[in-house]
This record gives sequence, C-alpha cells and structure tokens, in this order.
Amino acid sequence: MSFAADDKCIRIGKFDVGRVWLAPMAGYTDIAFRQLCRERGAGLTVSEMVSVRGLVRGNATTDILTRRAENEDVFCLQLFGNDPQEFARAAEQVDCDIIDVNMGCPMPKIVKNGDGSALLKTPALAGDVVRAIKSATDKPVTVKTRIGWSEGIGLAGELIARVADAGAAAVTVHGRYAEQRYAGQSDTDAVRKLAESANIPVIVNGDISEDGIADLLCEFPAVAVGRAALKNPSLFCGGQADPFETAERHIELLCKYFDARYTVNQARKFFVHYFKGVRGGKTIRDAVNRAESVADVLSALGSQCGE
Repeated sequence: MSFAADDKCIRIGKFDVGRVWLAPMAGYTDIAFRQLCRERGAGLTVSEMVSVRGLVRGNATTDILTRRAENEDVFCLQLFGNDPQEFARAAEQVDCDIIDVNMGCPMPKIVKNGDGSALLKTPALAGDVVRAIKSATDKPVTVKTRIGWSEGIGLAGELIARVADAGAAAVTVHGRYAEQRYAGQSDTDAVRKLAESANIPVIVNGDISEDGIADLLCEFPAVAVGRAALKNPSLFCGGQADPFETAERHIELLCKYFDARYTVNQARKFFVHYFKGVRGGKTIRDAVNRAESVADVLSALGSQCGE
C-alpha cells in the first residue's frame, strides 16, 4: 500500500498533513533525517525535542535544533519544559507551523526537572502549558505523551482531557508507561481505549512495524513511526529503501546542514540500522566506525557497491 498516495489526511489546526508521521527521536530526527523522510513520503516530521529554557536564554544549540528542512512545508517543532511562561515566550520566537509539547520522555535527566513524562503526574500543569502557548500564538499545539506514569498512577486520560480543554489539536500516545522507558511491549490496546474516550484525535505510537501500519490506519487518524523508520525511511510511501542509495543520500544531506565530524558520527549511528542483515553490511559498519572523514564513509559505501 502506498501511504503517500492515500488521499486521506488529518487536519492539525489549519494544516492538512498525511497520516504516517515520523515520530520525534532525540539524536535521530535532525534536519537531515527529517528531509530524507519527507522526500520519501512522511506525512509530518517532528523535530528532536528542544528545551524552552534554552530557547528563551538564547542557547546556540537550540538554534541548530530549530532549523526547518527545505521540504518541510509544514514544520512541527517539539518543545520540552514545565514552566508555562517559558513555553509562551518560546512560542513567540520560534519559526514553525505546529508546536508539539513533549510530555512523554521518560529519561531521568528530563524527568528529574519535572519535564517530559513527569507532567503525567501534574495534569493541571500540563493543561496550563498548552493554554499558555495558545495565548501566545495562533499556531496549533499538539502533545506527545505515554499511557501513564506507571500502572494506576498518572494515567494519560486526565492529561489528555486537560490539554484538550486548553486547546490542543491532537495528542500522540506511546503505548508504554514512563517507568517502563523502552522495555517490554507497547500496549496498543491501552492507546485504543484512550482514543475512544478522548475528544481530540489520538495518534498511536510505539513498536509500530511496517506491516502493522495499514491496519492501524483503519483505527487511528494517524500513526507516528519511530524506530522502524530508522531501518527503512521509505516505509512512509509503502516502499523498501535501498540501503546504499539511502545511505548516500543521507550523507549528502548531513553534509548540507552539518560539519564533517557530526556527519561521520551520524553515519555510524544510522548505518547500524540501514545495513542490518544486508550483504556486506558488517564490513561497511566496521569501516565507518574507523572512519575519520566523510570521504572515508563514502569509500566504505563505494567499495561494497562495486562488489
């Protein structure tokens, strides 16, 4: 099935976007990978999470994270924090079309500050965050969260109700509790139950496989794909990526936006996924792990392409 060719869209605010999204992933969904996935049919691409504290204080790193890819006609920027006023100030200064608020990151360094999935335990504050953004900008606001903090504690139902009342346009729900982090299986049934009781669209996320996308689109208005897209960025159009062509294009985009050191480091990270199970893949990965330049990376690809 060609998802990109499907004429059905989901409306987020005033924007009609496709129904298969690239989920935000720290360290992965930079401007280069987002452009690559948009080229291959992603209905919406979401940035890595960006600190509102960093934005309002003019942190140089946050400026890099907020860049829009040249083909992101609708750019969704994900922000994290917990201070409504900082969110409002950040919303006034960012150049994007949709603001997504991270209320789902389970990592200790995020949670200890009351950010990310910690907001599941303070749903009233989560609503205040969305309300503050809406008071500062007319951009649509979405939320990314989890099914709860832990079983029976900080469940997402109340958070979804609060952010919906505050004006959120949609919420993406990952089917794990925050305390699970990424262990165990994502509980799609739990996401389904939340969707049935919510009065805003619920987008499903978590352990979504290529083979499962079509069925999920029959139940949910959209799906947000994470790790499966790292292996095959062409899944957004229902295709299978050629790992060599994908790697070469990705390197080209990385060089367009970043310096050589970052490009080589990202190649090491992504090639683990691109060349898993591919003939000659281990040789490529080993060579890239030894690479000291972009030329070394391209040489590793070229030597295998010529076999």
